[in-house]
Amino acid sequence: MATGEAFTSEQLERLNRALELAQKHSGIRFGVRLGSVRGDVRLAAERILSTLVEDPVRDPAVLIIVSPGQCFVRVATTPAARKRISDSASGLAALTITSSFSLGDLVGGLTTGIRQLGEAAGSAAPGSLAGDNPTSGGSPASH
Repeated sequence: MATGEAFTSEQLERLNRALELAQKHSGIRFGVRLGSVRGDVRLAAERILSTLVEDPVRDPAVLIIVSPGQCFVRVATTPAARKRISDSASGLAALTITSSFSLGDLVGGLTTGIRQLGEAAGSAAPGSLAGDNPTSGGSPASH
């Protein structure tokens, strides 16, 4: 792994695959943000969520924010995703992610947490896949 790189190419592939599978299963757009957060975490999450979907009120999206230096994991959802993923399911996913991190398995924790959130959301309605949104481009994982 090169200096400054959060993940190897193999790890990024695993992470992106988990994001794609959760999105296909649930129809919810998923994203991961790794790094420090300045200011209010809730406001930062809302700002980043608004870049994942066209209309954060109408379109479902989930963002997992991980700040190793600040020692926190936060699962943030748009109002539309919150209707399908309970606070307890989000909390359980965050706990799973944190537990894996304590064992040194950052990618394993993220992929497991993403899978849990996708399963908690349930299956997508036909024609509602978040990946079909023409305004969402690029890789769902950022670092």
